[in-house]
Amino acid sequence: MGNKPSLIREFERVASLEYKDIASQLPGDCIPIGFFCPYVPEEMLHAAGAFPLRLMGTPIRMSHVQAHLPPNCCHLVKSSFESLLRGELDFLKGIVFSHTCDTMQGLSDIWAFQKRLPFQFDFMTPSNLSSERSRPYLKAEIERFKAFLDANVREITPQDLKASIHLFNQIREKTQTLYRLRRKWPGWISGSDFAQIIRAGYLMDRSRYLNLLGQLLETIPEKSEDNGHPIPVFLAGNMTHSPSYFSMMEEAGASVVSDNLCSGARFLRLVTCEDIDPIDALTERYFSSFLCPAKHSGVQAHIETLIKEVEEAGARGVIFLFYKYCEPHYFDYPDLKKALEAKGIPSLLLEVDDPATSQGQLKIRIQAFVEMLNPI
Repeated sequence: MGNKPSLIREFERVASLEYKDIASQLPGDCIPIGFFCPYVPEEMLHAAGAFPLRLMGTPIRMSHVQAHLPPNCCHLVKSSFESLLRGELDFLKGIVFSHTCDTMQGLSDIWAFQKRLPFQFDFMTPSNLSSERSRPYLKAEIERFKAFLDANVREITPQDLKASIHLFNQIREKTQTLYRLRRKWPGWISGSDFAQIIRAGYLMDRSRYLNLLGQLLETIPEKSEDNGHPIPVFLAGNMTHSPSYFSMMEEAGASVVSDNLCSGARFLRLVTCEDIDPIDALTERYFSSFLCPAKHSGVQAHIETLIKEVEEAGARGVIFLFYKYCEPHYFDYPDLKKALEAKGIPSLLLEVDDPATSQGQLKIRIQAFVEMLNPI
């Protein structure tokens, strides 16, 4: 069993790796397949013998992408495509896109035009989840994805798929435990370390990740580590799981007790049923993950879910952390802000781009918001 500092250092090491470093550490027989969206069933990739690698954006100077993309694209899209154009993703055997926002759908076409990777698959998740046809449509799409992997990677057996579902369920359950412990004992693991732990899970071998999570949970203290009385806040947004944002909030006297980030709790909160047909089980799980603003499951679904999660977490305020130019999130924001105000829950909107850029203004706004939540 490792001690907590050494385990944290390993998570941080993996989370900070550049793509070329990840490529150099993969075994020779590895089949790395990239994906962006958590609507892509990682279990299916894993069951096919592939290594699912989630592209989450990197701090990178844009020198090639301007010739291909308009300026009003989010940092995730621009930085990922920049990495592709530089050849940093040439080690991937394939890429999987999901039907989400307009920008990501457009990127899929432009990405395919480059012809740099052996194959590409567009996983067409339905947008209107309130339709009676959307569930069977999603099941058919999962079956189409399986057939594609069968033909291009390796045939997926029912036994392999069930084993992969079990593995990812264990990872999600242990991650949920980490969230609960962080809420109970904010001083046990810092916010920046926690962000690194979550990020590392998308970049490393999943069996090893599960093992490290298990070791980390064995270091739970018998009593809370005193770190004062931080103000509990809820973090809402997209794939902005940068440690620096969590650090700024803690430096201001707050603690992120929960989130619904695309790279965080939003898609880690649901496990897959292991007692039914695995295709049906995956259909049910991914159909139930409706929190993405690019999906529609009734006018009140996003609002009711956010209010419920904020109240259950005991948060005193909500910080919206959005990538610049993320239209789906900005479309939802006015209704979410209004609903929070009706419940007497303060909120703050932060627009971010490259995590490596100057963050002085963000620090000031976060500090002012936290002070408002905890008046003297």
